[in-house]
Amino acid sequence: MKQLLLLLITFLWAFQGSAQITLECDFTSAMDRREPMTDHWDISNRISPIRGMSMPVSDEPAFCIVRPLGGKSKDGEKLIVEDTYKWDGRKYVYDWEPLKKIVNNVLSRGRMHQLLIDNPPWAFQRGIDLKGQPEVETYGNAWPPNDPNAWSEYIQAMLKELIKTYGKDEIEQWRFCIGREIGTKGHWRGTPLEFFEHYKNTENAIRAVLPDVEVGTHFLWASSKHSLGPEFVKWAKQNRVDYDFIGVSFYPFYNRMNRVDLEHVYNVDFAPIKDIPEWNPDATLEIHEFALISSMSKKGNSFDNAPKAHQESFTTMLGKMMYEHDMVDVFRWGTGENKLAEQVFRSMEGNIYYTSSKIGEATGKGNMVDAVFALDEAKHQYNILAYNYNAKPKADDTESLTIFTTLLVPPGTLIKYRDVALDNDNLRWSNWKTLRTEAVSGSSYSSLSLTIRLAAFSFQKIELLAEGLELLPTAGIKRVFTKRGTNQKAELELIDVRNGHLICSSNGRRFTIPISELSDEDVEFLKQWKLGE
Repeated sequence: MKQLLLLLITFLWAFQGSAQITLECDFTSAMDRREPMTDHWDISNRISPIRGMSMPVSDEPAFCIVRPLGGKSKDGEKLIVEDTYKWDGRKYVYDWEPLKKIVNNVLSRGRMHQLLIDNPPWAFQRGIDLKGQPEVETYGNAWPPNDPNAWSEYIQAMLKELIKTYGKDEIEQWRFCIGREIGTKGHWRGTPLEFFEHYKNTENAIRAVLPDVEVGTHFLWASSKHSLGPEFVKWAKQNRVDYDFIGVSFYPFYNRMNRVDLEHVYNVDFAPIKDIPEWNPDATLEIHEFALISSMSKKGNSFDNAPKAHQESFTTMLGKMMYEHDMVDVFRWGTGENKLAEQVFRSMEGNIYYTSSKIGEATGKGNMVDAVFALDEAKHQYNILAYNYNAKPKADDTESLTIFTTLLVPPGTLIKYRDVALDNDNLRWSNWKTLRTEAVSGSSYSSLSLTIRLAAFSFQKIELLAEGLELLPTAGIKRVFTKRGTNQKAELELIDVRNGHLICSSNGRRFTIPISELSDEDVEFLKQWKLGE
């Protein structure tokens, strides 16, 4: 059926003069159905907030806390008073009060999502021969600990103190990230191998106290000059070292094509980490620092944001890339106030994401146009979030595009629809209207086609509501099955195998068939199919 739809779309596209791009999504296809959508923008970075902090707009704010253990500096001087490991002139001592002040502040305002184990406190630098290199880097202490055994004992003592203070149930909900932007001198002055061994030592110390918590690390994007992500993944596989996530930084300049063309970006910055044979399939690839920027300081520790409209349309495009490639979470700076694209994505949390196809070329040079397609099964609402972005800051070409969908409703169904679009600093909703779906040849499903216009640096969400109607069964993989003993044959679409039964459909009707009634060949096929799923 998909080939027939694509031929039909190509035919329509060839004869329509207005829309040059057609986006197509088949909501009846089990092959195009993916996982429920999560909220990627609900975690906020904060730097060791001992007293107060700016609050995110989220109802349930979640925080990633940077440099909570000490090793910080101010105006180029060591800030030893906030260290949790100190030299008192005779011996090393633990001081957990600075850390507890940070944790108390966070827990009084929201949820601890992730605690960084990054800068070692300054006492871990004692006795190291730095060979004339600076003790204080851009972000504080970037040198490896002077004693790996003492570091391991320190990490275990820190975790035990947190458990004693806040309870094991609370601490087990946290994640622990070892290192920050490893590959930059400001964060790590040791060699790559020294960091890998430091990670292993720290991860073992964490697991000795909390064996089931999530542990990972954070590198630069893969195409950067000092990216260690791909090398770490390969090293971890070879040395049987565990990680549950890897974070990367992503600070694209809004006017550089090679940084905002996200198909290219994924291939050069993320795929070399995630899509290599050595990658842990149970781990997640995440963006732990992000901003769409117009400029960055020479030291790389401050930046200017891109214009508002560019940020909004780029956020939509970034969301598409992440859902398409199974990436999760964008840790943000700031409060997230008036981030309209994030609000729209948040309204789609829990929707089922569907892959889609695109035919044709943009009329405006450099326009990047596509859409996110999702299904809210509880409401029986189809959500489409289309965008238009361009690397040229003053681009002003509007795109006309056709959106062609195949829906889980019979032909002639009355569909309510409306749209919401970016209007300066607000979201502007249209009134509800109605359309009837059209028949799809040889199918019990039906289609709906819309044409919309998208200005440069804009997005538009379209909601298609089949109010009060049940979803027709999703089309699955087709196979001709044989009934045991009678040799009767029937072509069925696979949906699931559950409790010894095949759940399938034919001509839009759902059936449940005992597997024991199928031929041996069919039974073996279903075993392999289920394993493949």
